[in-house]
Amino acid sequence: MDQTCKPTLFTSCTMVIVVFLFVATVFAVSDEEFEPGQEVQILQSLASKFTTAKNDFIQARLNSAYFPFVKSRHENERIKRMNSTTINSDEYMKKITEQLRTWRGFEEIKSTVALTYANLMFETFYMLSPELRTSFLQSSMTADDLQKLPLSWQYLLPHQFYDDLGLDGAGFAELVNSSPGNTAMLYKIAMVLRDEAVDMRDAFMNNLNLPDQYREDMGYILGYRWGIESEADSNYDYTMSTLLHLPSDVVMGINNATFDNLNIADKLEDTSMWGLASPQSKVAWFTKFEGRKGWREVAGTPHHMVRHGHLLSGAPLDKLRELKGNKEIETSLLAEVLDNTEMNPLRVQELWEALADVDREKSFIAQASNLDVSQILSHYDTLNLVHTPHQHHVMLENAWFAQDKFNVPWVNFLAISFSYMNNEEFVSWTYKELQDLGKFVAILSPAEIDLIPADDFNTTMLSTILSSTLSLPQLNSIYLKYLDNNYLVADATLNPLLLSALPSATILSANPPFIWSQDKTNLLTASAKYSPGQMHSLHEISKPGHWAPANLSAILSTHPQCMSDVNPQEFRTKLDYVVAAIYTAGPDKFHIIATKVQKLPRHLLMAWLEEAHTRPGSKRLPGEWWNSDTLLDRVTSTSIPDSGTINPFPSHPLAAQFDRFTSANRSMLPSLALAGMSCHCINLVETPDTMEVLALYRYHTESQGTVAAMPSSARRCWAKKVRQFLHLKALLFNVTVNSESELLSLLTTSDIKTVGGEIFLTWGGPALASITHPEVMHEVLMVVGHTLPHLYLRNGVTYNCMKVMANALLDTMIREEGGINFRVLAHVHNLVPYTDTRVLDTGPADIRLYVSSVLRPTCKAVCLKKKEREMVRQMILQSYGPPSTWLPLDLVELGDLLVVMARSDLAAVNPTSLRMASAQLASSTLFSSTLTEIRSQSSPLLYHEACGAWLGGKDGRQSDEAVAMFKQWKMLANFIVVGNFLQVEVLQKKIDIPKPRMDRFRRKRQALSSADGIDYKSIYTIVMNDMKDKFDAKELSDTQKMEATRVITETQKMLGDSSFAVLGLEREGKTQSEVLAVLAEYKEAGNMSEAQNVQVQMLAVDTQVRMIQELVQVLNLSADDLDLTEDELGTILARHTFVLRSPGAVSSTTLSNRTLPFDDETSEGTDGESVADELLINGSEATSKPESIESKTAPEASPSEDANDVSNNAEVTTDATPVAPGTSASPSRGTDAPPSPVTTDPPSPDTVSSDRSSSASTSSTAFTISSTVSSAARSSTPTSTAATTSSTSAPLNPLIEEENDFSELLKNTELTDFIIFSAYEPESAYFTTLPSMDSITLSCDVVIAARSSSSSISSSDIARMSSKEVMNCLSTLGHLPWPPSVTKSIWKAVKEKVDSLQDSTMLPIKRDEMLQLGTLLPAIAAYDSELLDMGRKNIDGISLLGRFRTLSSDDPAILNLVQLFITLNNVSPSNPFTSTEAASLGQLLCGLREDQWRDLITPSVFSSILTEHLALLDCSVSATTSVHLSTMLTTLYGSTANWTSSDLLSTGWMASTLSPDQLSQLTHHAMEGLTGQAVKHLSRQQLGSLSHHQLSNLSPHAASFISREQLLPYTNMHRRRGIRAAGGEDEKLVDVMEDIESEMQMGDMKDMMTSPEPEPTGGVGAIYPTCRVLVCLLVTMVTFGL
Repeated sequence: MDQTCKPTLFTSCTMVIVVFLFVATVFAVSDEEFEPGQEVQILQSLASKFTTAKNDFIQARLNSAYFPFVKSRHENERIKRMNSTTINSDEYMKKITEQLRTWRGFEEIKSTVALTYANLMFETFYMLSPELRTSFLQSSMTADDLQKLPLSWQYLLPHQFYDDLGLDGAGFAELVNSSPGNTAMLYKIAMVLRDEAVDMRDAFMNNLNLPDQYREDMGYILGYRWGIESEADSNYDYTMSTLLHLPSDVVMGINNATFDNLNIADKLEDTSMWGLASPQSKVAWFTKFEGRKGWREVAGTPHHMVRHGHLLSGAPLDKLRELKGNKEIETSLLAEVLDNTEMNPLRVQELWEALADVDREKSFIAQASNLDVSQILSHYDTLNLVHTPHQHHVMLENAWFAQDKFNVPWVNFLAISFSYMNNEEFVSWTYKELQDLGKFVAILSPAEIDLIPADDFNTTMLSTILSSTLSLPQLNSIYLKYLDNNYLVADATLNPLLLSALPSATILSANPPFIWSQDKTNLLTASAKYSPGQMHSLHEISKPGHWAPANLSAILSTHPQCMSDVNPQEFRTKLDYVVAAIYTAGPDKFHIIATKVQKLPRHLLMAWLEEAHTRPGSKRLPGEWWNSDTLLDRVTSTSIPDSGTINPFPSHPLAAQFDRFTSANRSMLPSLALAGMSCHCINLVETPDTMEVLALYRYHTESQGTVAAMPSSARRCWAKKVRQFLHLKALLFNVTVNSESELLSLLTTSDIKTVGGEIFLTWGGPALASITHPEVMHEVLMVVGHTLPHLYLRNGVTYNCMKVMANALLDTMIREEGGINFRVLAHVHNLVPYTDTRVLDTGPADIRLYVSSVLRPTCKAVCLKKKEREMVRQMILQSYGPPSTWLPLDLVELGDLLVVMARSDLAAVNPTSLRMASAQLASSTLFSSTLTEIRSQSSPLLYHEACGAWLGGKDGRQSDEAVAMFKQWKMLANFIVVGNFLQVEVLQKKIDIPKPRMDRFRRKRQALSSADGIDYKSIYTIVMNDMKDKFDAKELSDTQKMEATRVITETQKMLGDSSFAVLGLEREGKTQSEVLAVLAEYKEAGNMSEAQNVQVQMLAVDTQVRMIQELVQVLNLSADDLDLTEDELGTILARHTFVLRSPGAVSSTTLSNRTLPFDDETSEGTDGESVADELLINGSEATSKPESIESKTAPEASPSEDANDVSNNAEVTTDATPVAPGTSASPSRGTDAPPSPVTTDPPSPDTVSSDRSSSASTSSTAFTISSTVSSAARSSTPTSTAATTSSTSAPLNPLIEEENDFSELLKNTELTDFIIFSAYEPESAYFTTLPSMDSITLSCDVVIAARSSSSSISSSDIARMSSKEVMNCLSTLGHLPWPPSVTKSIWKAVKEKVDSLQDSTMLPIKRDEMLQLGTLLPAIAAYDSELLDMGRKNIDGISLLGRFRTLSSDDPAILNLVQLFITLNNVSPSNPFTSTEAASLGQLLCGLREDQWRDLITPSVFSSILTEHLALLDCSVSATTSVHLSTMLTTLYGSTANWTSSDLLSTGWMASTLSPDQLSQLTHHAMEGLTGQAVKHLSRQQLGSLSHHQLSNLSPHAASFISREQLLPYTNMHRRRGIRAAGGEDEKLVDVMEDIESEMQMGDMKDMMTSPEPEPTGGVGAIYPTCRVLVCLLVTMVTFGL
């Protein structure tokens, strides 16, 4: 490479290119238009301006600082870039380039490659008016001139072309608004404005029609390029729409001067803008605002609450707790914030506790789905609802069931539903009982619905109970009931929602309960729940009028999958009908259809583009290039939008396409089908327009779901297209490129952001980390770091690749920042887990902020090996502290990152924290979702299994790392299940329904009662609620207030003092707050012996008992008020409390006999311990229980006034008792002396003791102390106890006891908080220490609540469930994403539990049961196939089995099922399969014999089921059957020589039946359509028939199926080269290819004696015949130095 050329001069090679371009344009431009020498002027101008232009990277410098590349290499040395010596070496660059050429199929780096692309540029230039060309060449363009340039020119022009246009910010915005989906142009213009005045930039932002999808990308530009955080001297303010989407590290980097100068405090008042912020951004902005302005300006006064209350949606829980009892803030203001601000449910729950009852009542309907189940139970317990139950019911139904997606936590749903159920004896339910339940009938299982009398199910009732929330099995049960009740009613009209339950036979019948012309939309909507059999039946009845515009409009706008069985050839011929149907739907449905058509199979979208490309005006003539105006549906002079049609969404990415749609000149709308672009189609994109087309392509593919990904073939082909684009840039800007590292160095930020990490990963880690230009490398790796982790598993990167990139980026950031901090983590982003231990040097606060304000839930499902898992675990422990201190929001923030934790870590989590977080953990986890196109996997794979396959490398899922990953997932999923178990336990405790619900719920307090049968905790709750209600209603007398105060303070002091005595500690003048702080630390340190633990638990219960004893007298409560009998109340009042025993005399049995059941299986904690935690340690707030265990250090003891000690005579000494800091163990008795008991006699039932000391002092309550300690520990800020707690060191003076004093006491004791979050928890060891899975018994509600995480439960977990529970849970268990390895054991456990599955009179399993068993059907087929009823009437259930492509195609039991179907249903050559039967059998068809393939599947059935069913099979068939099937295939599609990519793709597995000759005739550009299922079944002869060029065009996914056996004994070198080019992303295939090289040498030597394989014709090289001749001429000129 000649590095001596001047930046503004052309090399001789470039001059030759100019000569070529001059000659080439002669053939394309008429004499009148052509002006010799203009090309030279253009290239000189572009090259000159490029050199003197600043780049658009973080450090803006002139391009001349990096080009030619010798300067980039010098820069690498100057900055001491990691591995700079290696990266700079020619040898290494050559190695990287050769590897990519070999293993990715990238073309060789040649300067001539860009010639054709440049010719396209100049063609468009010569189409411009002479005046415009002149103004361009003279650099005198106006803004109007610029807008007349093609978009590709606008994008590629260096920034200087924009400097003198005179455009203001609004004008620049208009350039972008003309095509909102063109993100490339958005980034380009944003970079152009980088150094402009703030007012221009803000005007640009204010006038920008920015799609919501691109706000964060724009924030990236604003934060990392516009430098907003340092705009301290600006004279113009940015709006909040500009600021709100800044990256979190930029937000945190805003200095105080900028914060004030930009009036951010005022801007943050905009609640409408705040609603657009992501949850992560809200955390960042709250943290910044609170750090700058303080908590007071968020919620310190009513004024600030009105201004900034919505910022609470980013606040930590401990800050939200401060609002409870804040007298300055009217709770109606908090209620308004809740109603108007979207926030995490855990934050809602904290704020809910601060509301007054009247505000809770008003907000309940809106917030019920966000509340903790304990709050719902409390709401029904304590509030007198204004609305009647019926009105309440209706409002909840309207709020919940009107949603498109039902998002109510299952336990909340149950809690509400049970309030409308009074009887669970379903067989005796009356019409009214079913009506009262209404749409909440969704809580009932199919088995429960089956018990309800059919007479209840009339047409009116269906309208009352049906909702879209019901599953297919539930709807089926209701349908059967309705059918029984209305079978003979001639005029009965079927509810539209029940159309989902129609059997296939009914859908296909002559007189179905619908009329297609009237009910088609309802039918299509209902089909979302259909089984494959039902779906095919729907397709069949829709076929007669399939192509009618009205029908097709309904199909495309509701259920495009109805067209899945249309083959590409038919689709191409009918494309005009498809387009006409979209126009028939009209502008109102344009965006709906644009979204819906993305659900069409890829082969149909591909066919759409293939056909559109053949239409007039679609090609850039001469040649085959796409006309970009057509492909993108641009508005042109010949396609003017209808001025009378208003675009309803002007900022939508498809806004420009909508405008084009309204034109009278109709389009074939190819822009809607871009997601179907084949490699051939991508290659035909005009290279200058690469970025614009790619931007819209990415929009379509990324809109298809959370875990959507590009097809591997398209991703690789886009990478190749990007290389073409970079070659073009090299030519235009006169940059000499000799390696891949240099080629990638031509990328700009706008290029990089448009291309995206998913495509860049195709190059692999070493190539990206060795990009010559250091700023390009930095930017590319940042984009890779922002790529979702699931894409790492499906791409061209290995685990080691990830580490290479991660550490390269980390090193760069540390060098730039001078150390590791929050900004470093934010930039490295999703690559942080793959870095090294340097990240452990990050401060805890920075790591925590990284997790909460940077990582989205989709970024947390990480796949890591053991070493990296441990590193991330250490990061979490370092920032979040010990797991025992984690709050619910901590767990939610960590989400799927919890997969890295050790089992002991998760076991230490506080049960209440997990319980409260469990619903969100269950709904947000990604590990049980499915991923497509995982290498060597023909079916979608569960995320956690895909992780294992990727971590295992060439060993795949059999490796140790894969096994370890599975165990980690199972541990996390079990953790989530346990959390939901605890939620259900809370509900079980409270529910009081006369008839237990199929063993699911026990009677109220049944499992919670003590040995004397009394549930003290619940009675305590009732008493404290009564006192609070009376106080709020001003019904307490002064005497009652004073007595209640005495009881509370006295009892709390007795608890603290007695606990000290148990621990053998001396009080030594400590205040109550100090005593309790010491106890908090003592408990946290784990210094209690088992005996001490037991005694403390006893004391905790004694506290509750004594409070009940005293307060029932004060409040004049009767046995009826407490839901007790007189005998039970007498037992309570007669019980002695605070009786201490010697440690040796106390046992768990003693505890159990007194009040608390003890679970031997969970001996680490007992029921009483949780109560002790609450009373001794926990903070006062709603979630104080989980927070309390954070306390690590107690406040230092300080002198205080003496307080009366009711336990002075109670001294307990224990053996070798550890002493907590700040205390002394000074027992007055020897270690062998038993303690003197302390006994508190119960009060007389008839009188209230009046002579009790009212001088018992307290400095605070246990609740407040713990809260203070916890908050101090969490914030790491020293806090004076005296400053944060209420102190009363003198006896309470009744004369000054006012209402506010009692109110303050209630606030400080936080009794209501305790009631809400803890009192509803059972007194069980489960709520002290997390139970293990083997120690709990699951209910079906737990399985439902835990969602997909329930797929982690084992057969033993099911074995412990009751039979009725399993029966009720069949539908749930049958729809879990079970790992294939466990389905056998799960099925066995289910079978043993369900009587009907063992009772011969109930067998075999029929349609209704099959609909429920779903994902368990493959196990039944494999191990109990005789249990399945293969009768025709069960075809819908059979179709659920047939859809599983993982069914073994050589298992005799499975193969015999289709034979059984044939026999039972008399299928024969004269009575062959119907199309619905064949489609439903699916994978079971693999069991057909040769003659059956021939005789039972007719040509019409074959055509009907080919693309949607036969194509998906995974079978091995005989040679005879292959010939038969391939004949049918070619009869339908014609000669393979004429097949397109969509044709081949639509055949799927069927392509494996083609003969070697037929395969060899496939065009090489159609080969990406050959799927993995087909490649897997190709014989060695079939694979050997494919040429090098055919093989090189296989998709990476398909190539990963090539095996060693298919290559041996010999595959020639050309074919091996093609396989390497296609399959280099697969580690296993790479290993095979390298391993067999030595075995192939002898054959290669023989091949060298023969002629080389001829090059194919066609492709891009054939686009310009004249240019191909000129290329030969050019090569000659270059060779001879001309």
